[in-house]
Amino acid sequence: MIANIIAGALAPTTPPPPLLVDYLVVAGGAGGGRVKAGGGGAGGYRTNTALSLSTGVSYTATVGSGGAGSTSTSNQGASGNNSVFSTITSAGGGGGGSQLNRDGVNGGSGGGGSYNSTPTAGTAGSGNAGSYSPVEGYAGFAGEGGGLANRGGGGGGTAIELSLSFLATISMVR
Repeated sequence: MIANIIAGALAPTTPPPPLLVDYLVVAGGAGGGRVKAGGGGAGGYRTNTALSLSTGVSYTATVGSGGAGSTSTSNQGASGNNSVFSTITSAGGGGGGSQLNRDGVNGGSGGGGSYNSTPTAGTAGSGNAGSYSPVEGYAGFAGEGGGLANRGGGGGGTAIELSLSFLATISMVR
């Protein structure tokens, strides 16, 4: 028990109440593949209300960087990086498939599979990598025959790091 001494007597005090905050945590998007490629998946997206945080405690927020597009037909696009705030994590998007490495990568939202006429097109990467409810993202799309565009998808955003402090002052009135 926390206590203060007031006029020679032991007087109990109450601990400060927790802070309830709304949050939105979005991870970095992924890069697309190269040549007849699938696009990179979006970063996971998690939001809710009433996350309980303690007063007087510092919380770090990390914003995941985006993945680069592939520079080789043999490599998929790079997946995005996770974003984290307190106990909440959002998974980075899955990279898109390329001409020779066709399957999309699993992620917050899955990367798309690439087009390939032989033997098969790439499969989609699955989404919701953290298995959250509600889901943080969805699967990409499988590659299909037809399209001949030889460009990869774009990369995700840049990263920043924040340090947040929540302090509360509790006053006692007699």
